[in-house]
Amino acid sequence: NTYDMQIYAIGKGPSAINIDVPSTGITMANTITIRGSITDVSPGTTQKEIQLRFPDGVPAVSDASMADWMKYVYQQTERPNAQGVDITLSVLDANGNYRTIGTTTSDSDGFYSFTWQPDIEGKYIIYASFEGSSSYYPSHAVTAFNVDPAAPTPIPQTEQPASLADQYILPGIIGIIVAIVIVGIILALLVTRKQ
Repeated sequence: NTYDMQIYAIGKGPSAINIDVPSTGITMANTITIRGSITDVSPGTTQKEIQLRFPDGVPAVSDASMADWMKYVYQQTERPNAQGVDITLSVLDANGNYRTIGTTTSDSDGFYSFTWQPDIEGKYIIYASFEGSSSYYPSHAVTAFNVDPAAPTPIPQTEQPASLADQYILPGIIGIIVAIVIVGIILALLVTRKQ
């Protein structure tokens, strides 16, 4: 390398992936966001200088982005517009069925996310898998979560129409009482005036 006068051996390196899903409050009515990151864990990434620049690990990138990305990581050139790698997400559901639920691509920070709505209740084991590339060996991660039944939909209460008693009789009785009180007050005033 004429940039730093070093000799580099370039080959396929190991990768590491992690996965995170919410662990509580998941019901059949909810969608969940599966997220994680994938990093390059080649021996070169353990150098102190690299660890200081990438405290969360060196993101794994696509083969097409690799040449410029390695210059950025090891030679401190300008950060390229790099693309991440494809991550396949699969589940083992409560019925014992293993199936792929989708694929997503990580970004140049190694971050990936995927939104999914569980379709049955019970425990799920979820796998995030990177199949490898010309630059990295495969890696996978696993976690689990539980899906509770959806809360029952409340039955809307219909408003009862006001009864005849509420509409006519009760106001009539109140009116009569008020009239009696007013007449009583007037009579009391007249009696006190005569005295």
